[in-house]
Amino acid sequence: MNSVTLTYSVVTDPDAFVGYKYYVKAGQAFDADDFAYSYKLNRSDLDPDSVLATREAATNLQPGEWLVVSHSIAA
Repeated sequence: MNSVTLTYSVVTDPDAFVGYKYYVKAGQAFDADDFAYSYKLNRSDLDPDSVLATREAATNLQPGEWLVVSHSIAA
């Protein structure tokens, strides 16, 4: 079905870590299975192109950066 699209942004300020959000620290890989589990989503519903883009963004993080990953569900 691929109805769940991932979005992300890069943050450098640890003070921005408020609420429940999914973060990937520089040097770590984005784990789509873990993300799906964290939000009680079906892994197979994640859009493969947005998963790939999120993985690539995580690999490009510089020291001191975190990737904040969120999602939207198509109606």
